[in-house]
Order: sequence, then structure tokens, then C-alpha cells
Amino acid sequence: MDAFYLIDKPLGITSFDVLRKLKKYLWIKKMWHTGTLDPLATGLLLVAVGNYTKLIPYFEKDVKEYEFKISLDGTTPSFDSETEISFLSDEKKQYFQTHLSWEQIERILEEKFTGEIRQIPPKYSALKIGWQKALDMVRKWIDFELQARPATIHKIEVVGFSYPELHLKAKVSAGTYIRSIASDLWEMLGTGGYITFLRRTGIGSLDEKLSQKLDEFQKEAFLWEAVLFWNDRFLTLWDDQIENLNHGRKINNTFEHLQVSTDYFVKNGERISHIVHFDGFDIVPVRKI
Repeated sequence: MDAFYLIDKPLGITSFDVLRKLKKYLWIKKMWHTGTLDPLATGLLLVAVGNYTKLIPYFEKDVKEYEFKISLDGTTPSFDSETEISFLSDEKKQYFQTHLSWEQIERILEEKFTGEIRQIPPKYSALKIGWQKALDMVRKWIDFELQARPATIHKIEVVGFSYPELHLKAKVSAGTYIRSIASDLWEMLGTGGYITFLRRTGIGSLDEKLSQKLDEFQKEAFLWEAVLFWNDRFLTLWDDQIENLNHGRKINNTFEHLQVSTDYFVKNGERISHIVHFDGFDIVPVRKI
């Protein structure tokens, strides 16, 4: 079976736990997901099954959308509510409740958190340092430093604010850490803070309407290829042309609409069978699915 499923990951389990359950439902071992979600996070997890795992690179760079809430009344080592909270004094909380405004937060977001930024990933994350996850190294008391990396915030907005809770929405590039955005924000505000709610609401063109609950999983509710990819990225070839691809041979271009230096997906029946590349002259085989 080759398919994609869009799962609404529930609270309190890892992305790998989702795969473990799906393997039991489908009796298939070969599957993977795009973009890890922490146990605290809920929302969209795109899972590839069977040979469609070879298509994952075409989704790893997709823009992601999130909704999240920050409590500005304390700090935690993990930047979220999964570790012990050190609360601000009553005096400080009273000060921020009186002086911190919606307008002030919006101004900082516009000036410092829009467009290309650099951020340091949280140490409590699945980011690998060598062969180990940063989170595992923290738990082993191994000292290490993470380097700042580029990220792009396409859009960020305040949904609601009533101290201490700040409610935000953001549209960001792949690889952006929401907890790092939150950490940098509350550092600029001088408040401290930690994430209490985090939900992924979009992956590229995919939204929550296309997802299904893990505990209500239906094998038949997979995503059609036309939903995942634009229609102009599909090619239908003759049997002899597909045979040439199977043997790693180029095909003379007979299509007028192909864009140079672009990958396309060959459909053989109802499924994608090959990835090809148009180099300006020929259709070049890239990968058999």
C-alpha cells in the first residue's frame, strides 16, 4: 500500500507514537512523517506509507501554520509547561498586568518577528547533535551549545491578550521552532514565559479539514495525489516510455507545458510510479516509486 494520511495528532504522545499506532492499524512497517510534533503539541502530521515515503522530501520544505498560547507569568527550562515552572513574583506580575499592552506586543512582533530571522533551537527538542537528540543530551546532563539558524516568519498576529495569556497565530518556514519564537519574544518583553498550547493548523496547502483523528482512523481516508500536488505536476506516459524510465533512460520531451529544472510525477494507473526531471530538453528519470 502506498498512500498519504493527514493525522490530527492528539496531546501527550510523540510523533513516533502516531506511527506505532498506524503500523498496527495498517499492518505496514514502512512509513514516516514530515515535521516532528512535540508531545505537548497537537495538530497536523502528514504520514507517508509504503513507497510514498520516497515522496517525503517534497513536503519537508512546506510552510507550516501554528496557533499557540504563551503564559507570561514565569519560566521553564523547556520553554513550555512540560517542565517545572518558576513563577514571577506577585509584584512583577502586577507590573506586567498594568503596563504590558496588546499594541506593544504587536509592535515588537512586526519589528522583530517578521521576515527572515535567526533563532537558536530549544535544547528540549528532537534536533540531533551528532547521533543524539538534544533532549536526550539534556536528560543525560551533557553540556552543549546550539547555533543560531535562519528561519522565515511569513506572518504572525495576536489573536488575543489578557495578562498573563497571549494567544498567537503564525505562518513560518519549515524548521522554525515556535518555542524559540516564544522564548525570544518574552525575553524582549522582559516577562519570561512558557507555551501552554501549541497546535499545527496547516502544512503547505493542507489544512485541518483534510485530517482525521488518530482514534477514529479510517484506512480509506487517505489523501488523493491531486490534493497533495498541483495538477500541472503530473505526467501520463505511454507504456514504452515508462519502460524506458524503468531502465534509467531519458525520454524525448513531447509536452509543451513543462518548466525547465522542475520535477514531475508520473502516474501509472492510480498511483505515482516515478519522479522525473525536465532539464530543458529531455525528461530525465530521478526515482522509481
